[in-house]
Amino acid sequence: TCNITFQRSNGIIIIQFSASLGYATLNFVYINKNLAEEYSLLLNGYIYSYMLIGFLIFTIGIFDWILEKIKASHT
Repeated sequence: TCNITFQRSNGIIIIQFSASLGYATLNFVYINKNLAEEYSLLLNGYIYSYMLIGFLIFTIGIFDWILEKIKASHT
């Protein structure tokens, strides 16, 4: 039960910090590059990828929780 709650809360935390994580990742990966026009496009890509990762972790936690409830009701 603790692991499932941990997965769901991690997914929400990743979604909430996706903009900050995307900004930090973009600056880390392209540390010495001039990105002028591509900056916002790349930043949005990183932000959306972190949001997708957070959503997937959250849904895995929800599915595990639902399966646990179904198993508990059958025992």
